[in-house]
Amino acid sequence: MKPITRIAPSPTGFLHVGTAHTALYNWLFTRKERGKFILRIEDTDIKRSTSAMSDVIIESLKWLGLKWDEGPYFQSDKFPVYKKYADLLLEKGAAYFCYCTPEELAAKKNEAILQKKTRKYDRKCFNLSDDEKKKLENKNKAIRFFIPDGKVSFEDGIHKRVERNSDDIEDFVIFKSDGTSSYNLSCVIDDHELGVTHVIRGEDHLVNTFKQIFLYRAFGWEPPKFVHHPMILGTDRSKLSKRHGAVSVLDYKKQGILPEALVNFLALLGWSPGDDREILSLSELTELFSLDRLGRTASVFDIEKLEWMNGEYINKLSDEELLNRILSLPESRQPTTENREYMLKVVNILKSRMQRLTDFMKISDYFFEDPTQYESVGVEKSFKIPEINQRLTLIKDRFSELSRVGGHSSPEESFNLETIESAIRELAGELGIKAALLIHPIRLALTGRTGGPSLFHIIELLGRETVVRRLEKASLFLNELK
Repeated sequence: MKPITRIAPSPTGFLHVGTAHTALYNWLFTRKERGKFILRIEDTDIKRSTSAMSDVIIESLKWLGLKWDEGPYFQSDKFPVYKKYADLLLEKGAAYFCYCTPEELAAKKNEAILQKKTRKYDRKCFNLSDDEKKKLENKNKAIRFFIPDGKVSFEDGIHKRVERNSDDIEDFVIFKSDGTSSYNLSCVIDDHELGVTHVIRGEDHLVNTFKQIFLYRAFGWEPPKFVHHPMILGTDRSKLSKRHGAVSVLDYKKQGILPEALVNFLALLGWSPGDDREILSLSELTELFSLDRLGRTASVFDIEKLEWMNGEYINKLSDEELLNRILSLPESRQPTTENREYMLKVVNILKSRMQRLTDFMKISDYFFEDPTQYESVGVEKSFKIPEINQRLTLIKDRFSELSRVGGHSSPEESFNLETIESAIRELAGELGIKAALLIHPIRLALTGRTGGPSLFHIIELLGRETVVRRLEKASLFLNELK
């Protein structure tokens, strides 16, 4: 039988990378086995769930490329169905009405905390007499599941046999007094009705699984196979949080991470293809994926590793595709018809220096506008040399002359990598200095920076007119330094 899996996020917030991690494992397993992947929105928490967050979850999964075969289904559409099943458990004697108010339950919880005791419902309402129940008949009431005596266990794909004493599990609410279903009841009913064969989720759900096993038993249903994978941790091995970086999938999109890089990165957090390969496409991940290669220890979300991987994917893109991705960012510099070709050349020269799409805006400014200031370190090392103004004037004159030699029909034809490099090295030879003593101050004058791609490529791309103008501006700055 082909497997059926699901991802069931709650629209009480953005799609967390932890949920995306789980979605990816479900998706990869299903695609590998040619099964069915379902999207279910678990919006039973009416007060905290929003349609806007549902839209964000759907957008996030689409951006990652994790397309579903069925759904999205919304649990809020099925409260009457869940109530029918809750009533069935009441008829079977597997559940009972609870008349306790939220205030009463909160008081008991606080009392347990003060006494340093484990909080567990005391079955007050189960033990009420028939007369007492009759008096409370018209009161708003919840429905609690009665936990039978004994032990509860199940076989997990990672943790193997997992067992717990039922004394450690309280009678939990399956249907609330406000007419909404609890997570555990709606989850079990939907997994059963949708024919889910494998529940692959984070190990933080282990505690829920014991409760859900009791529900499967009460309904007489065969439970699915469970696989509880380890959680993702921050670099300090604590629970992943905002201090470790963005935790929303779309935050990474805004920060210039490519979806294919994030998918690749998340796949390797707890799973290994069995070799040393780290850059794997979605199709390669699908071909290689297997549940038995999921690890038992938590993985660390290393943002530096993600950035490195993202840089590798950026370098694989064509210049055209990379430019389109950059332009999709809201704060990107939008090209005109005239300068798109120029922008493609800038992309080409800078792509190997980018780890995020957003890096382009940070490192490309001098290709579009004259620098307004010079890095102080560069000023100290390159501009505060007695002969520097004379040297910049000489190279400016050499560059000006390049357009008037060789009999070219276009002034820019002779201004190319070969002639630019020759001009700089020849002048350095004539002055009896190393070429670096010209290259560094020229770079600072043209870009305002001390680092970047090849200076010769920068000069060629900027063009003679811009280069001469910026060298003249640098000379004025040097005069002011005296």
